Amino acid sequence: MQLFIVFAVTLLCSLSVSAFTKKQLLEHELQVVPSPSLVLSVQNPPADIDNVFWLTLKARAAFFRGDIQAASSYFDVVKYSVQDAPLQLSSGYWFLYRAFFSIEQGDLDKAKQYINQARLSFTHNKATDFLIRTYAMEAVISVWREEYSFALKSLQSAQSFMSRSNSELDSITKLMVYDGLTAYYSTLKFYVKALGYAHQAQELASKHNNILDGLPVKYNLCLTLLRAQLIDKAELCYQQMHELSEQHNLPRYQFWSLSGLGKIALSKKDFGKAIASLKAAQESQQNAIINPAHIIVLHNNLAYAYSQVKQFDSALAQIVQSKSVLKSYHSPLNNRYARQTLKIEADVYQSKQDLPQTISTLRTYIKLLEDNTAQSQERLELNAIVGTSVFDRKDLQMRASQQSSDYNSSSYQRKDQELTKAYIIIGLLITILLVVVVYYRHSRSNLTKVLHYKDLNTGLYNRRYFIEQFERITNNGLDYAMALIEFDTDNTGDYDRSICSEKEVKFAAEQLSMQFRDDGDLVCRVSEREFVILCQGMKKPVLQKRLSVLQHFFTAQKQLHPINFSGALICSEEGDFGNIFAELESRLIHVKRTAHGQVVAF
Repeated sequence: MQLFIVFAVTLLCSLSVSAFTKKQLLEHELQVVPSPSLVLSVQNPPADIDNVFWLTLKARAAFFRGDIQAASSYFDVVKYSVQDAPLQLSSGYWFLYRAFFSIEQGDLDKAKQYINQARLSFTHNKATDFLIRTYAMEAVISVWREEYSFALKSLQSAQSFMSRSNSELDSITKLMVYDGLTAYYSTLKFYVKALGYAHQAQELASKHNNILDGLPVKYNLCLTLLRAQLIDKAELCYQQMHELSEQHNLPRYQFWSLSGLGKIALSKKDFGKAIASLKAAQESQQNAIINPAHIIVLHNNLAYAYSQVKQFDSALAQIVQSKSVLKSYHSPLNNRYARQTLKIEADVYQSKQDLPQTISTLRTYIKLLEDNTAQSQERLELNAIVGTSVFDRKDLQMRASQQSSDYNSSSYQRKDQELTKAYIIIGLLITILLVVVVYYRHSRSNLTKVLHYKDLNTGLYNRRYFIEQFERITNNGLDYAMALIEFDTDNTGDYDRSICSEKEVKFAAEQLSMQFRDDGDLVCRVSEREFVILCQGMKKPVLQKRLSVLQHFFTAQKQLHPINFSGALICSEEGDFGNIFAELESRLIHVKRTAHGQVVAF
């Protein structure tokens, strides 16, 4: 009898906990998204709402507004309840949006842990809508971590669930997927695709009056327009965002809009306006923005603007603040933002004509490049020569000091000799300084070219160089055949197939360079495992045969280098596709799905 009572009580408790259904959750969420500020003004949740879900909604609303402390507090209040019942639907909802909050905190590892917990919860509850959201959020986290292959896998999983769903998906889920696709393609510079998804997400948000998810979508749209150099459209977008942020009193989006307008002013070389906008963004940043990456970029943009109007002390003060944030920023992106900061610092010192500080800063900048990529012989030579010059000069200065001391203590007969030596040393110092200036300017120009146009690991040209060469070829009306190929390991599992080490990629690049070394051939590395081969005056069948020969070679070498590749071809005879990368990427995705390991001429 006692066992029966215990069982009954347990059953009733489990029913009460799980009584909050997915349908109820979606209905309550749709009531909140048009006016999230109303949630913050309500103290007690409605009788039929789960407390974990209710406080997560309040945390989202506070985060959206820019009250980071309140958002963190709301998340923490129910943290232990979530830990006690991690598989509940409302717990999954908490994990999902806590992961998004961790991105703002700059803790990408924690964000990944939360998103994995969210997936377990939604899988357990068979909540397809929220599982799709989880994959979309996971893609955003992977983009932040610069793990683009994993981001693409997550987005493909989300799209696969969307296509297989028997029921109509809610608008917020669709919007999150479109927004994730926007972030992915915008980061990889496929701006046509990114803008297409951004506009779809924007239409969904407008149609359902969803301001809670709509303004983040607006942010990605504005950012993509700016990256695509559609300056006038980007400026209008940021102005609209600023009006909305003022209308609804949203400091977080005041920051984004003012920061964006500042970047646009920088691109137009209106540095006074840029400083005004960026300083206004800095004032609205307090408690609204805590992501170290965003704060570093703001300081760096201000430093650049100040340097252009010759306010060097103000510029260096912003650099100091950037470096202070970088010390506590433990992220895969740390190296990138540190290099950006050092590059601006070197430009400031150069404008000040402070040569020793310029050289010192550039040496640190180059060291970070070496830490981030394979060693480059050109950079090593620059580092060695500049370093030798600096140390030689310090040595000469020490000798000058010693000679001066000897002069004061020597006899009258040696004074003329010591003075002559001092003049010689000064002359040597001036000569070395002039040589360093000339060499630095020449080396800086060469280094800039290498950084802009070369992939430092493989030595091949990069996407930027390819785009410029392709534009030249098309503008001259030259015939060409082109292939986009992607390398992977020769394994059967989809997950294993995605892993391809930098060592294998470098080997593949060497073979490509040997196979395509004619005057009209160009091989470029355009992403982690993707290469473009452009052959002037060649037909597709000929290019396909040359790639087939390369595939046979890799097959013969698979014991030492178990790699393979899939590829898609295109040629000038097919006409103008607008964004050639987007078309080739679409074809390659089709090949990988239907004929993996082959090169297909459409």
